[in-house]
Amino acid sequence: MQYNSKFLQEDYWYSSSMEFSNTKILTVGLSCVDIVQTCKYYPLEDCEQKSVEYKQQRGGNSSNTCTVLSLLGNLCEFLGVFSAEEYTNFLQNDMKKYNIDFSHCPEIKGVGCPVSTVILSLSTGTRTILHYNLDLPELTLKDFMQLKLQNYSWIHFEGRNITEVLSMMQNIESYNKSMRLSDKQNIEKSNKWNMTITISLEIEKSIPELLDLLSYVDIVFISKDFARSRGYNNMSETLKNISAKTKPGTIIICAWSDRGAMACISDGVTVQSPAFPPQKIIDSLGAGDTFNAGVIHYLNKVKISAKNKDKGSSNSPVKKSQSKKHDIENSKFSQTEFIDQNILQAAITFACHVAGTKIGMKGYDGLDKIFTKFE
Repeated sequence: MQYNSKFLQEDYWYSSSMEFSNTKILTVGLSCVDIVQTCKYYPLEDCEQKSVEYKQQRGGNSSNTCTVLSLLGNLCEFLGVFSAEEYTNFLQNDMKKYNIDFSHCPEIKGVGCPVSTVILSLSTGTRTILHYNLDLPELTLKDFMQLKLQNYSWIHFEGRNITEVLSMMQNIESYNKSMRLSDKQNIEKSNKWNMTITISLEIEKSIPELLDLLSYVDIVFISKDFARSRGYNNMSETLKNISAKTKPGTIIICAWSDRGAMACISDGVTVQSPAFPPQKIIDSLGAGDTFNAGVIHYLNKVKISAKNKDKGSSNSPVKKSQSKKHDIENSKFSQTEFIDQNILQAAITFACHVAGTKIGMKGYDGLDKIFTKFE
């Protein structure tokens, strides 16, 4: 079924004649091999049971998110550590299939590739994951410093390797500050100039120290598992407690399976979207990664549209309620000022549609045919 949303097509989308040189989205985290066994029922302990399907695919949270972003029409890059062994060829070839740039990924010799064994239950729609990653080193600040930050409009981090990720975020913040200072001169010399980088973070693992990263985050995705590990029983409770730990202007988003998603904007306004489940759940693996990609895709496009309008571009229609000029780069909350209640509502609704569609199909192939790219 073709997804057709009027607010996406008319209110917020942008002309394809962008003038910015940095529109690439970077996802930072882990890529691994998923060995997926589909069963009619989840197996009992100490028994033998036949599976109905077996497949091997590329996995990892930020890797999956990058796949969906590419299918939705974005220019994408993945940054993570590869092991120099046979599985890496499989991972890299699959990234090439989805037009994902991995040119800055370091390769480490003498270590194994992370592997996840996944059991999908057709009777319940659940996915159970056993993950093995013994000795693959984490990405370092030195690896991150090989990037040219001026190529990116958005960088999304998978919550892991806290000390190094914090340093990476601080590096982006320094870049953003230098960009704000130089913008005026750049505009005077050329009609092409760079946007500052939006930083988003996924907090999924039950590691309390991940909250230390919030000081540098513009948009944070809180998983249901992390919320429950903190004793939060629903989305509204999660938003209320996490908002007390974030910097002003941070957007907090929480998806909760069949309950949909809820998000909180900087002025305290909360928006919510229901879930849009398929008639039958086929493959729930990566549903959360897909939701994250849907939000990032939507908001990055709106960001570019708002930036075009700030530059006085005549071919960048935005919603009339946004007609007041926004000086995004010099704003106190520069990275999220373009997000109002309506935009945030639209973003999580769009993402819930994408995630709901994904769990009704095998893998991710086909999302690009179902969801219009609006370009």
